[in-house]
Amino acid sequence: MRGYIGLSILAVAIAVGLLAGACAASASPPSSVPTATAVPTPSPTPAPTLPAGQIPLGTYRAGFATYTLPAGWTAFDSRTILKGNANPPNGMAVALWQNIGTVYNDPCHAGSPSPGPTGLTVDALVAAFVAQKRGSPVTPVDVTVDGFAAKQIDLMVPLDVNVAACDGGQYTSWTDTSADDRYNQGPGQHDLLDILSVNGKTLVIQRSFYPANTAADLAELQAIVDSIKINS
Repeated sequence: MRGYIGLSILAVAIAVGLLAGACAASASPPSSVPTATAVPTPSPTPAPTLPAGQIPLGTYRAGFATYTLPAGWTAFDSRTILKGNANPPNGMAVALWQNIGTVYNDPCHAGSPSPGPTGLTVDALVAAFVAQKRGSPVTPVDVTVDGFAAKQIDLMVPLDVNVAACDGGQYTSWTDTSADDRYNQGPGQHDLLDILSVNGKTLVIQRSFYPANTAADLAELQAIVDSIKINS
């Protein structure tokens, strides 16, 4: 009997020991998990400023906007690009304007261009263009540019205008507050304007073309305007 009792006691002791070991193992702290290191997101590279002269295909900053250009365009200044020098019969242009101060009632008789008042609203600017003396009526259309509501108007130089007989030999539609003016290159030229307000500033996107421009030309102009992002 004692032998069996001794063996039983020994078996119990072994079982208790094993149970204690298992409890001790389960109570040990978990191994540490490595913490992932956050990888910083690189800032996007800003688009380069519009270069002088011939412009390679790419995206550029010009004036208050950034846009993407196909090949074949030339910079006239920091805010104006030309194709075919914007001259008739099928030249084209895109220009960015802000702070237009004077809209001339008769572009053929603008007199000496001089800057006018600042702070013209979109509605005031549109009304001034609609009131200009032209050969065809001007009707504003609602559009959007980079998500901003805009008014679009199509200003056309009358086909029968004698530009040489205009004041200073120029057909001048407007002047901005830095005394830069918009004079047209010839009869029949269109200035299609998108006029919008961003952060309290009235901005104008001008694209110019002629009746002889093809549907592909107009689509190219539209693609440039569609790519515009207004710089904050």
